[in-house]
Amino acid sequence: MSRLSVNPAKFYTQPEVKHQQTQKSVNENKTEDKAKEIAKTGKGKQEDTEVTLSEKSKELQEKLSSAEKALKIHRKKFGNVDKPGIYFLSGFDWFGASSVKGNYDGIRDMAEAIEEAEHFSWDQKDEVIKEIKKRNPEQPIILVGHSFGGDSAVEIAQELNTIENGFRKIDLLITLDSVGSDNDFIPQNVKKNLNFLAQGPYEFLNDGPNIAKNYHKTEVENYLRQEEHADLDDTTDIQVQILEQIEKILS
Repeated sequence: MSRLSVNPAKFYTQPEVKHQQTQKSVNENKTEDKAKEIAKTGKGKQEDTEVTLSEKSKELQEKLSSAEKALKIHRKKFGNVDKPGIYFLSGFDWFGASSVKGNYDGIRDMAEAIEEAEHFSWDQKDEVIKEIKKRNPEQPIILVGHSFGGDSAVEIAQELNTIENGFRKIDLLITLDSVGSDNDFIPQNVKKNLNFLAQGPYEFLNDGPNIAKNYHKTEVENYLRQEEHADLDDTTDIQVQILEQIEKILS
């Protein structure tokens, strides 16, 4: 009786190979699906990022556009002269028809001593305001007035302290024996006020020291002098003090 020689490999190799190939195919399909999913997800994220960046870019452009429009409106309304505004206002000349000469040489001399300073009469208030509104808001504004010119200087500061005029700041207000009864209260848009009071026969013209409406925003210094009303702007130490204060603002 002969024995059959059986090789187990003949019975099991083919199904096992088939199984391995099938498993390999399944794994490859899974890998391919995963790759597609990753690619799809990555593309989605990229699209989301692009949309987000596009929205931010659009928002930034709108903000810049709004800022440019606001700046144009501001320049149109308030001007953009990029230099300080320094204005000296003479008072009424009791001894002549013009208040720009004669009794107020000291005011004129100080104006001529400072580059870019301008000299006006006490009754040119509207012209001074017009000039101030041409200035860039970042530029300092300085007002110096004697007698009726001092009264006009305070009125200019008061008028600029309104929403229509942008609450325009006054860096330095110097008043030399202002004439009038409504010039004692200094508005909050004034950073500093130096007030010189004269003595003598015309002492009644000025009714007292100046007072800040808001001491948190305005510094007021009152100086009672020995000089008479007409001599204040010609007094050397007062002129020196005024010019030094202006230099501090401009430096």
